[in-house]
Amino acid sequence: MNPLIYPALVEVALITYRDIKQGNNTTNPIKYLPIPSQMVSVIIIYGGLSFAPPVAQRLAAMIGWGFVVATALNVWTPGTSVNSVKAGSAIVPGVTSGGAATQ
Repeated sequence: MNPLIYPALVEVALITYRDIKQGNNTTNPIKYLPIPSQMVSVIIIYGGLSFAPPVAQRLAAMIGWGFVVATALNVWTPGTSVNSVKAGSAIVPGVTSGGAATQ
């Protein structure tokens, strides 16, 4: 049996519990249930990890459990978009907002 089944099931349970507990998901037509994109993201992530060769299954399982820990600590929220950095908004030490170097 693939060792990724347990972290995937725990991930789904965690997402469902968090959405039921918060209950403020206004974009979902069925209140208190996780939106489908959250479940699809779990399927994509753990489905991709399941393609690891047999020698790397333990590593894939550790990465899967890492996603579970990240979800539990609210570091990773499945189904949400990632905010990208706008062009020209990088913080570079020694450069002012006008682009001139400071001494």
